[in-house]
Amino acid sequence: MPAPESARGWAAALVQVNMREAYARHGLSWDPTAFAADWEAGENYLLRCEGEAVGYLRLFGHAQRSFLQDLQVVAERRGRGLGTQALEAAESIARRQGSRVLRLKVFADSPAVRLYRRLGFVERLHEPPLIGMECRLRHRPGTGESG
Repeated sequence: MPAPESARGWAAALVQVNMREAYARHGLSWDPTAFAADWEAGENYLLRCEGEAVGYLRLFGHAQRSFLQDLQVVAERRGRGLGTQALEAAESIARRQGSRVLRLKVFADSPAVRLYRRLGFVERLHEPPLIGMECRLRHRPGTGESG
């Protein structure tokens, strides 16, 4: 579901908690101004389970490509398929918007790389410490979504 403006603080805190170790490992620091600007520019969605916010994702659409900038799940809910469901939702949104490709960047040493590969994402770009990945979006029969 689209995230209301009131969820921005919760989402920012989630990113900070989830990314703290990776940022430290790669010598990066949290930039609240950049997060706020990206929140305003992107399409933000809350991930809910049993009425509770359990994560969020942010998409940017450009021409026939969409970019997944953030996909975060609260630590207590990981390993239950929520990341897979969130990626499937992101792909569906991107297809409806006319995108043929979903792209993302992820730390090369992130456990999420395995999930992305399993769901059909392939590496296209190396910008250490990040890798760029993309997935071609295919038509899903019976959904009216093309790709």
